[in-house]
Amino acid sequence: MLKKIALATILMVALALSLTPASEIMAGDGQKGNPIVVVKVSPPSQTVAPGNTFELTLELTVAPGFHINSCKPEDEMLVPTSVELKKDPALELKEVLFPEAKKKKFKFSDKPLSVYEGQLKVRLKIELAEDVCGSSLEIEGKVRYQACNDEACLRPSSVPFKATIKLAS
Repeated sequence: MLKKIALATILMVALALSLTPASEIMAGDGQKGNPIVVVKVSPPSQTVAPGNTFELTLELTVAPGFHINSCKPEDEMLVPTSVELKKDPALELKEVLFPEAKKKKFKFSDKPLSVYEGQLKVRLKIELAEDVCGSSLEIEGKVRYQACNDEACLRPSSVPFKATIKLAS
C-alpha cells in the first residue's frame, strides 16, 4: 500500500512539473521569476547594406541544474530548441547554426540525450531585402525550448528577443 502511495505521489509531482511553464518554475537560486533560459542578443557592429547577409548572435544562458534539448534531441517525445523570427518582408532567415550538443544520460531516459547546458551561442544568418530603407531595423524573434532537470522535462516554453541593426545608406 505504501509503495502505491509513494508511486502516486511521484507521478503527481512529475505531472505538475510537466504542466508548469518553464518560465514559472523556480530556477537557479530558487527565486520565483528567475528564468531558466536567458537570451542576450549581439547584433553586428557594422552597418548592413540592403541585399546583404549578416550574422546575429544569440547567447543563451541555461540556469544551473537545468538543460535544454538540443536542436536534434534524438527522442521524438522531446521538443528541439529552435529559433524563429517574426515575419518581416525586410529580412529572411537563411540559416540557424547551433553549437555541438553534449550527450548526457538522465534518470528519465533509457539512452543518452543530446542537450545544451550553461552558455551557448546560436548564430543566425539573415539576409536583408534589396529595398530596405531607413537608418535602422528592429528584428524580433523567439527561442523555443524544452527545459529539463535530472528528473523530468518541463512543458515547452519560449523567450522573445529583439535587436536593432544599423542600416547602411
